[in-house]
Amino acid sequence: MNKILCKLLLILMFLVPSVSFAKPTPIFLQTGDELFEIEDAPKLWDGSSIGYACKRFGLFYADLWTWDCKIMVINIDEFSAGELDEEMRLEFSSMYSLSDRVRNPWNHYGGFVLALFIISIVVIKLRQ
Repeated sequence: MNKILCKLLLILMFLVPSVSFAKPTPIFLQTGDELFEIEDAPKLWDGSSIGYACKRFGLFYADLWTWDCKIMVINIDEFSAGELDEEMRLEFSSMYSLSDRVRNPWNHYGGFVLALFIISIVVIKLRQ
């Protein structure tokens, strides 16, 4: 059983993380800002695009909670975000919702996997 748990933990640790500059915390806990590109959003002349900038809290690079999301001009390569004027912000907000964010599967659904993992360990321990 311990070998299986170790293997699962190693697999979780080596999954490709999303773009995030987390504050200096242990590797299993992430907080800070995260940028999300929007699928089919227009690309700008300098490599920027329209996307969402959010605050995040995550475990093992899986977002458990994102909040304070704002539609902005973002550049993933430079990890930078800039404000849009009010007219453009309203226009893009009506065109793109938070569900249009591009997220990798682990970032999006990893919290559920972690919860199932913890629940299964608790159930196994209670049955012994």
